Parts: sequence; C-alpha cells; structure tokens
Amino acid sequence: MKKRITPLIILLFFFNCKKENLKSDFIGNWSTISNSIDDLEIQFFNDSIVYDYYSNKYSTNWKVLENKIEQTLIHNLLSNEKGTKSTLEFSFNKKKDTLFLNNKKDSISLVFKKINNSFEYFTNKIGIDIELPSTNEKIVPISNKDFGINIYIGKQRDTILIKTDEYLKRFGELKYKIGNFYFSNDESKIDSLRLNLFVDKEVSDSELDSIKTILKEYQIKRFFRIYNNKEYIKKDWKAEINWLGKYEN
Repeated sequence: MKKRITPLIILLFFFNCKKENLKSDFIGNWSTISNSIDDLEIQFFNDSIVYDYYSNKYSTNWKVLENKIEQTLIHNLLSNEKGTKSTLEFSFNKKKDTLFLNNKKDSISLVFKKINNSFEYFTNKIGIDIELPSTNEKIVPISNKDFGINIYIGKQRDTILIKTDEYLKRFGELKYKIGNFYFSNDESKIDSLRLNLFVDKEVSDSELDSIKTILKEYQIKRFFRIYNNKEYIKKDWKAEINWLGKYEN
C-alpha cells in the first residue's frame, strides 16, 4: 500500500509546486508602460493583488488557471461590491519582465513592465531606457528655485531618442513652452529657466552638442545634466528620486 501511495503524494506535491511557480512569475510590482491609455499599477502578492488606479485602490484574492487570472474583490475604496468575481487573460514575454493583461468583458488590453526599484519606475514612465553616465566631478542637487523642463535623450542602435514630460506631447512643443515662459515672466525670472538633461551614456559628446545647439535656438541659456548616483536605486519602487548633476554649457 505504501508503495502505491508514495508516487501519488509525489505527483500531488509536484503539481502544487508547478502551480506555485506559475504564480511566482507575477509576484512583485508592475506598472503600465509609458504609452498606455491608462495609468495603472499592480502589486502581486501570494494571497492578493493590489491595484492602484489614479485615486482608487482596490484588492482581490486570486488564482491562476491556465492563461487566466480568476479573482474575487476584497476591498474597493469607491464601492461596496465585495465578492465580485472577474477574469483576466494574461501572457508574458520571454524574459517575463513584461506582462500582457486582457479583460475581454470590458475590451481592455494593457501592457505592464515589472518594476524592481525606483530608477526602473522612472525609466518605465518616461518610456526610454537610460543608463546615466558617471562623473568624478562634483555633482549637486537640482535647485527648486529654478524653472526646469526635463529632456530625456536615449539611444537605440544608431538612433537618438528624445522625449519630454507628458505635458509636452511632441518635442516640437518645447519651443512654445519656452516661449510662453519668457512671455509670462518678468526679466528677473528669465535666467531661472533651465533644461534638465537625462542623457544615456551611449550618446556621444558630439551628438549631445548637436542637440544643445538646436535647443539654444529656443533661447535656452542653462543646461543641468543629470549624472549617475547609487542613491537613485531604492527598493521603495515609487520613491521620489533626488537627482544630482552639474551645470554645463
């Protein structure tokens, strides 16, 4: 009898481990990619999922069955619909650092990036993979007294990628943003305008100089370049980062 029971126990144990391994692919923090129509963040735990959708937070119990996540609502700040059931279809990329979720009921499909620290959260939000260069020169925090506009410059193969923050949908709108600043401020504040440059280390000095030449045509006088610092990597994935850098011509 023991010889018959033992293989069955081993088989059940193997099945449970396999199911747990499948669930473990989700465990961690996930955020929608930068060009997503919705800003949604998800934290997967073994016993629950916590959703953060703008000002609404809600949580569910969950289990994984084949390519579906079946969940039951535990808590929702904006409603009392506890116990509501829902199903999401999912898939991963090969590295399992990108998660695709599909809610057929509401015809919603979203793409999420796995976030391990605060710097990854930052690069996911701007939509460009940037590895900041290091420097032996003295770097200082960004001054809050200045009016700063962030410029993100990355490189993909031989192509330069340039983006600004969300309020500037196209890089060309930067010229109008700067013009409005000059028009709406008196002379005492004109010199406080600054461009914060987040530049990937693969971008050469000559390539950056060419970009600065174009930006200077917008009457930009001050550039503050951000450099790498170990303090940017924080386990608190949504922690505010205190950027360090130096003024450059």
